[in-house]
Amino acid sequence: MKLNTKVNIVSIALTMIILISSFTGVYFLYEHFAITTEAEQLQTRALELTTAISALEQTEGIDTVLRAYIPTEGAIIVRDANDQPVTRLQTTAEKIDITLQKNELYTVKIIDGIPYIAMGTPMIWPDEQIVEAKFIQPLPTITENLNRLFIILLVMTLLALIPIYLASQLLVSLIVKPVTKLTTAMERNIQQSSFEQLAVNKRSKDEMMQMTATYNLLMAQLEELHDKQQQFIGNASHELKTPLTVIESYAKLLKRRGTENVAVTEEALQAIIQESANMKHLIEQMLTLAKSAETTKITVRSFELVPFLQAIAANVQTAYHREIHVKAPDAVITTDEAMLKQLLFIFIDNARKYSDDVIELLATIDEQLHIQIRDQGIGIPKQDLPHIFNRFYRVDKDRNRKTGGVGIGLSVAQELALHLQATIDVESELGQGTIIRLSLPLHGGHSHEA
Repeated sequence: MKLNTKVNIVSIALTMIILISSFTGVYFLYEHFAITTEAEQLQTRALELTTAISALEQTEGIDTVLRAYIPTEGAIIVRDANDQPVTRLQTTAEKIDITLQKNELYTVKIIDGIPYIAMGTPMIWPDEQIVEAKFIQPLPTITENLNRLFIILLVMTLLALIPIYLASQLLVSLIVKPVTKLTTAMERNIQQSSFEQLAVNKRSKDEMMQMTATYNLLMAQLEELHDKQQQFIGNASHELKTPLTVIESYAKLLKRRGTENVAVTEEALQAIIQESANMKHLIEQMLTLAKSAETTKITVRSFELVPFLQAIAANVQTAYHREIHVKAPDAVITTDEAMLKQLLFIFIDNARKYSDDVIELLATIDEQLHIQIRDQGIGIPKQDLPHIFNRFYRVDKDRNRKTGGVGIGLSVAQELALHLQATIDVESELGQGTIIRLSLPLHGGHSHEA
């Protein structure tokens, strides 16, 4: 069942339930008030008769007095204390009687489809005995009025269906049409592999506008992820193709010439090992880059700056036998230690690859923590500086290939810096070396999902 059909059915059904409940209450309230009014009038008649009877001194001519108070088409029945009839007067041909209910002011009974009301009142008869006078009165007018009221309420209910239906159609246009439009756009995007967005009425601030804006944001994110995926696949396939070609070529050389020539065998094995290491490093960096684009958990803690930097320098010196000078003030910082360590290692590793001299690791503190990684290497051309953080971008492909660079490390560093709320500034000159300046808050805040 479609949503517009559901909206129509539910809105009409609920409104009909409300109308029927309300009109039913009106019907029975009218019936109750009408009977109550008749009972009050009958009670007034009974009190007047009691006053008139109490003024009589003998029973002669008492029927004349009773006829003056007898209800139209009704009856007055008088019984003594032993429930024996004293007198009876009625204006109908058919004998009528109603048994009164105890402890009730009046009793209503349906006789031949007509409601009758009966009420009893005690009085002192002229001969000093206590009797009960029962008044019985038909209520045909109430029946007629109730029938008319029923017809009026029924017609009103049926007529109310028209504005109810129109209102439900308006509700459908306000709710269902935007949903239908959104569904159509989604189906079209699926069929055409597109990322079409919908026009947003910025003057409207309702949930439909919010839903459309959220959908457009989702489409924009999906398009961005799709573009990144295509770029990632293209770059990865391009970057993996070169080492695989080298490995394949040297493997074929070994198969063709065998291992008799020691120099050729050594060269081939060394190339295969080197390119395999390059591929491994490339895959690790690509996985790191892909992971950094996903939800990354930031875990902050406080630690001392100097031992932290000295430990990083010691690891690099041990692994690559390179001298690194560390200079930093005694301070305690709060951030994600592992993420900052990985970020600094990327910069130090780059400095190690493209310089043979001492690497300096300097830190200063004002309102923020500032860390510099300075090398005396080959430097970066000015025209390449704006692009060094692009994925798979390499300043010198041959030199990067020799050093194992694939152009992903700085992209990973930029993602890490974003999570740490850090800024990166690069200063470099050909033949003079490179300076990487990293600035980040001293207090990284609380753990969160980035």
